[in-house]
Amino acid sequence: MVENEVVAPTQTSNDRPLPPLKDSGWSFVPDVAKLSDPEFAAYRDSMRPVILRGGCSSWKACQRWSPDYFEDVAGSVTVPVKTINNSEINVSSWELAEYARFVKDSQPCEGGDSTSIATATPYCHDIPLLGLIESLAEDCQPFPVDFLSPSYRRHWWRYSQFFMGPEGAVTPLHFDTLLSHNLFFQIFGAKQFTLLPPSQTIHCGRRGWRWFDVDPEQPDYARFPEYKGTTPAVITVNAGDILYMPPGTLHHVRSLSTSISFAIDFHTKQSVLDALTQSSDGMPNEVRYYNAISALSVISGISESITFPLYRPYLSYIS
Repeated sequence: MVENEVVAPTQTSNDRPLPPLKDSGWSFVPDVAKLSDPEFAAYRDSMRPVILRGGCSSWKACQRWSPDYFEDVAGSVTVPVKTINNSEINVSSWELAEYARFVKDSQPCEGGDSTSIATATPYCHDIPLLGLIESLAEDCQPFPVDFLSPSYRRHWWRYSQFFMGPEGAVTPLHFDTLLSHNLFFQIFGAKQFTLLPPSQTIHCGRRGWRWFDVDPEQPDYARFPEYKGTTPAVITVNAGDILYMPPGTLHHVRSLSTSISFAIDFHTKQSVLDALTQSSDGMPNEVRYYNAISALSVISGISESITFPLYRPYLSYIS
């Protein structure tokens, strides 16, 4: 394991909602067993989350993928591993085999306290692994390509972000960097998501562009009294489930067990236009750039052979 860098999110306060984003004021996540392409589009276009139970349970990935599997098939691949601790993200380089062994050897929090703050766990988080080992996409069939915008469909795996971590790994409250749609696939183990709609950012102690200081599991009401007025939705996402989150959705994520998953951030024409309107609201320059590249692809129809090499660094971008 090699230490690479420490990245500290900007500390500037930005306690404002994201006004141009549509917000249906949802306070729960519909739980469905089937979801046709038009039904999914209705959730997406109305900016409402939804969970499709067992939506990817037939995939080979749900039978094959485990820490042992990745130790065998991709062990020599070097990946960045993040340790999130308060306002710092410490990034170190691990061979995937080394990290898989770490996950297998990791124990639950002392005393079994599943609600303790466990953000300092090394976490293989937001890694473009399927783009590095494209054969892994063969384990993810049939893939619901029509859930994605057309420009993402042909090589969907290139846009995916991979997660593997032990029980207790936590990603603090945040929204996705590009204000894009998020399609999340839980492959192994289970995670608990705490979700809030974009309009409730003002109650959550926004820090910098996309992070929040409220801990939804242990909220400090003395520091954040307005958080009492929020309506978080707490949902467990099990192996084989697919979760959709609209742009700007605040989410806090805890691994309830050893967990493997991946997500795809994608834009529609409307979402990328909405995101571009946020350029003056503290959006980092890099995010403006990647949203502009997305617009070239999604709105202008510029060839993926031109846009993806420009977009690819986003998949390793830390913010």
